[in-house]
Amino acid sequence: MTERLQNWWSGLSTRERWLVGVAGMLALGVVIWGLGRPAYAAFVDLETRHAAAIEREGRVAAKVALLGQRPAKPVAAAVDAVALDQYLAQSAGEIGLTLDRNEARGQGQATIAIATAKAPVLTDWIASLEAQGFVVDQLTITPAADGTVGMTAELRKGDQ
Repeated sequence: MTERLQNWWSGLSTRERWLVGVAGMLALGVVIWGLGRPAYAAFVDLETRHAAAIEREGRVAAKVALLGQRPAKPVAAAVDAVALDQYLAQSAGEIGLTLDRNEARGQGQATIAIATAKAPVLTDWIASLEAQGFVVDQLTITPAADGTVGMTAELRKGDQ
C-alpha cells in the first residue's frame, strides 16, 4: 500500500504536490476544528456550571448559618406592644413587599396576602419570620405569568 502511495506521489508534478499538500493541511484543519470546538464548548460549560454550583453552595451555607442563629428572646414574644398586623406590615415594607391583605385574626394571629413578589424575596421574608418565632399555619404560593408569585398565609405568634 505504501509503495502504491509512493508511486502515486512520485508521479505528481511539483504543482500537484503543492495542491495535494495544501488540501491535506486544510482537511487536517477541518478535522481538528471539528473535534476541538465541541471539546472547548464542553470545558466552558463545565466551568460555568462549576462557578454556579460554588455560588449556590455559598448561598446555602449562608442560609444554614442564618437559620442556625436563634435570637435570645423570640421577636414574636416581643410583638405584644405592637399589634401583629402592624408588625407584619412594617416588616414587609422594610424589604419592599406590599401586603394586599393584612387582617388580625384574634389574639396573636393574622392572615396576610401579597399579590406580586419575587419568589426569593418572599421565601426569605417568610423564613426570617419563622426564625423570629412566628409559626406559619397555612401558606399558599401561586406562580404568575410574569415570573412573580402571589402568596396567602396564616401566621401566629410562636408562644400560642
